[in-house]
Order: sequence, then C-alpha cells, then structure tokens
Amino acid sequence: MKLTLLIVAFLSTSAFAHQLQSVTQHINLQRQNQTGWQQDILGKMTLSRKWEVGVQGTYLERFGFYENRGGLFALYHPSDSLTLEGKILAGGDNQILPQLQSSLSAYLAVADGITPFGTYKDTSYSITRLHMVSLGVEIEKMTNFLIIPQVMFGKASFKAPASTRDIHSYGVKLAYYREKFYSLFIFGYKGVEASQGIVGKSNFLIDTMSGGLGASYHFRPQFKTEVIVDHTDYQQLKNQFLTTTLNLVWDF
Repeated sequence: MKLTLLIVAFLSTSAFAHQLQSVTQHINLQRQNQTGWQQDILGKMTLSRKWEVGVQGTYLERFGFYENRGGLFALYHPSDSLTLEGKILAGGDNQILPQLQSSLSAYLAVADGITPFGTYKDTSYSITRLHMVSLGVEIEKMTNFLIIPQVMFGKASFKAPASTRDIHSYGVKLAYYREKFYSLFIFGYKGVEASQGIVGKSNFLIDTMSGGLGASYHFRPQFKTEVIVDHTDYQQLKNQFLTTTLNLVWDF
C-alpha cells in the first residue's frame, strides 16, 4: 500500500499524460506443492514529446523469502522510429530478486512491419552476477499478425566457488491483435539460466523449457487488462512452475 501511494504521489506532480501499471504473478511449484507470488507497481509520466520518466517497485514472497526492490526508468524518443530506455532497480539483501540491476534498451522501426529491438542488462545477486544481451525483432507482414523471434546470450559469474559460465535462451512469440481492442498470443522458449533468480541463494545453471499463452482486452481505450499463463520445466530441479500473470494498465 505504501508503495502504491508513493507512485500515485509521483504521478500527481505533473499535468502531462500518465500511466499506472500493476503486474501480479502467482507461481505454483507443482512437484513441491508450494506457491509464491510477486507484485510489481509501475508509474510513468510524459514530460515532453521526447521524454518519459517512471518509477517501479516490487514485492516478492517465495521459499520463505520476503523481498522488495525499487527504482527508476526513463524513455527517450529522439525520432518517431527510435526509442531508447534506461532502467535501474535496487533492493537490499535479496536472495531471489536482484540486489542491483541496470539495463539499456533500444527499439527501432527500420521498415514497414519490421522493428528490431535489443537490451543489455547487468544484474547482481548476492552470489551471482549476470551480463546479458537480448535481441529480437517484431515482424508484421500480415495485417494484425505479429511474429517475434528472440535470442538471449551472456555470462553468469559465481562468487563461491568462483566460476563463469555461458547462459542463453531462444524462442518465439506469435500474436494476433486488434489495435485498442484485444490480442491473443502464444510463445515458447528454451535455454540455460542461472539458478539464483529462480530458487534463491545457489550457484549452478538450470536447463529451462517454457511455453504459454495469453490474451489482453481493452475495456476502454485507457484501460487494458492482460492474462498470461506459462509452464516452465526445470530439469535439474525436478520441478515445474506454473505461473499466472495479471497485468492491468491504466492511461490517464
């Protein structure tokens, strides 16, 4: 509640357009019969045609951990075809959430129906540090149909015992949408991830395979709701996570 009030106070300081977003995730650890959840609140305001700034806060409960983080982000639109985004998030003595995370992203519309994007992310946990690059492209060569292939690669450095390992993932998302009305989508990804962001203080790699589906609907032009369900298999953990995400977006 305090986090929501702070973000609302932040948004009330400007007369420009605002956006308030709530992302709620419920995680069912199927073979252990445990659950966890995570709540993110984001607030964004437009300063000018080129600049947007925002704040973000997160609260997580999982495996007996109760963690939080907060931070700032900014978007810069130097032209109609290019968007740049920077973000920094920090959180105390977290074991699952990062203690410090920074990222830089770029989105560029290079041709009709083709929009490549990329992100560099530096993530520090208590005993793990990740350097990752994600690359993808939105392809819309059929009206209202999107194909979004994406690949991630990087390095995971562990403190004890000291070692550095390669991580990666790749996958694709397929979507059908009607602008400001609704969308339907499915996706699948496969890769190798560092364990700490999944199960807490640990220092090994995990093979992952996930797939899911979702839908969004605009109740009004200014209000959108989205529901996503995805299933992820973690072979080394001998476990499977079923994650349900409710995303609410309000423009005002």
